[in-house]
Amino acid sequence: MQTQAATVDDRKPSSRLAPGPKGNLVTGVLSQLRSAKLKTLVDLVQTYGDVVRMPVVIDIYIVTHPDLVKYVMQDNHVNYTKGFNYRRMEPFLGRGLLTSEGEEHLRNRRLAQPAFHKQRIAGFAELMARHTERMLSGWAPGAKLDVHAEMMKLTLSVVGEALFSTDITQSADDVGRALSDVLTITNDRFESIFVPPKFFPTPQNLRFNRSMEVLDTLVNGLISARRNGSEQKHDLLAMLMEARTEDGKEGMSDRQLRDEVMTMVLAGHETTANALSWAFYLLSTHPEVERRLAAEVAQLEGRAPTLADLPKLSYTKQVMEETMRLYPPAWAVGRRTIEDDEIGGFHIPKKTDVMLMPFATHRDPRFWENPEGFDPDRFLPENVAKRHKFAFFPFAAGPRMCIGSAFAMMEMQLVLAMVMQKFRVDLVPGQVVIPEPRVTLRPKDGLRVTLKNR
Repeated sequence: MQTQAATVDDRKPSSRLAPGPKGNLVTGVLSQLRSAKLKTLVDLVQTYGDVVRMPVVIDIYIVTHPDLVKYVMQDNHVNYTKGFNYRRMEPFLGRGLLTSEGEEHLRNRRLAQPAFHKQRIAGFAELMARHTERMLSGWAPGAKLDVHAEMMKLTLSVVGEALFSTDITQSADDVGRALSDVLTITNDRFESIFVPPKFFPTPQNLRFNRSMEVLDTLVNGLISARRNGSEQKHDLLAMLMEARTEDGKEGMSDRQLRDEVMTMVLAGHETTANALSWAFYLLSTHPEVERRLAAEVAQLEGRAPTLADLPKLSYTKQVMEETMRLYPPAWAVGRRTIEDDEIGGFHIPKKTDVMLMPFATHRDPRFWENPEGFDPDRFLPENVAKRHKFAFFPFAAGPRMCIGSAFAMMEMQLVLAMVMQKFRVDLVPGQVVIPEPRVTLRPKDGLRVTLKNR
């Protein structure tokens, strides 16, 4: 890998153009991205270095060195808005935390932040364990199943009750299909040069609108019922509805609640399910790690883990962190410059999209020994302390770091421990598992496994 300077200083702004491929005169490397996205992006980083100018109709800059990730996400974050593709998520997510900008985002984050305080999140541990136990009661030794589909149903049921105090598992299939359709179409729009206006009756728009009707009916119905009801709840929706600005005068409108809830359904469902699925894949292909993890959870002597047990399940947490290093659900993060900038000694014009890429940064051999290896001990406290803080950012970083990271980590730790207590999860022989970099990083076509008794 070529290495550019990974620092930003006060010298005269550079006019140097970042290196990159020429590609097609009109579409750049778009065809390569469509046929093999991850390989193309990783090859570009390995060939051209820490800042890559990638022509895709317009120029997009890939930035991967941790110093530069820190600069964009933290040090100079005021010069960056969300990237172009986030705007294509607005028909789905509205103007929630993931897609809003500037003062709107700051206000909404301040309103939502108390709901995600660690003490409040801790109250959901029992709920997570209960839903996991219900899932496991339907599993049997020798059964073959798609563990990715199982994780998607589980995390949807967890986030449904955590948000609404409502069991939405009966509608999980419909909601799951609607979410899958919306995410698939949104991803297709990421890669399209032209997206027809949403009111234009293309087959894709019609399917998207039908799916959004399912999701909006569920979310708006639950918000309306809560507004009109008298029963006190202690879920995330109640916390969001109670949130007020510092002067105590202003809370969230129904539209804002809808947008934040939809964002949390995506973040608390899709990303967590993907991380857990990749963990089962890696454990099946690394039996020595699987045995060590099984030994740790055996200390629970068969009972479901509680919040108090989490500090004892340190290796379980390390397994999830190492999983997210290799297969970060948010595999790429987009930003867009407001004014001209300089990154790594290269000029970045204003109104230009910048791609920060955890998938590549997490595999940089300058910061990770044997980067393709699966080694949870990388996340022992003493090893974390020696590593660049921004070499690992599965939840993004800086002021826009994922607000639900503590919720997600607690859920993943509990779910993984409970599954490993009862079952060994083995990949079905002959299966080729391919990462699919869509809105999130999924295992393409699911993950077929055979369950073995522990």
